[in-house]
Amino acid sequence: MFKKIALSGLFLSFLSLPLLAQQTTTPDAQVPTRVERNGARPQRPMVDPETRARKMTDRITKELGLDQTASKKVYDATLTHAQKVDEIRKNADDRKAKGQAMKANADDYKAKMQSILTADQFAKLQSMKERMHHGRGRHGARGEDKGSRS
Repeated sequence: MFKKIALSGLFLSFLSLPLLAQQTTTPDAQVPTRVERNGARPQRPMVDPETRARKMTDRITKELGLDQTASKKVYDATLTHAQKVDEIRKNADDRKAKGQAMKANADDYKAKMQSILTADQFAKLQSMKERMHHGRGRHGARGEDKGSRS
């Protein structure tokens, strides 16, 4: 009787081994981020403003073929914009106030960029931003018009 129970236990443990092997993960394995109820992913940690400004300036400089003087002005404007974004994200508790502050900051940045770049370069920059927004899937289930929310 004991032999039958022991053999049955051994047999069952062999059957469950592949299941255990599938559950193991390495310590550095990427765990998928949790998706919120509204389908949005939680915000990932922000890179420091200087790094974000440098990457964006490099990309703009390359795409628009800017000279060193214009590139420096773009960096200064982009750095100021990135610092304000960080400040708004840290300090604004009210979602509506946060959105208004972000919009005001974006409008200010747009005006600065318009004063730095030529009309042709600015149009190219706008098309770059459109491509980036579409690539991130910004226009999902809510439709194309983001301004229709109240």
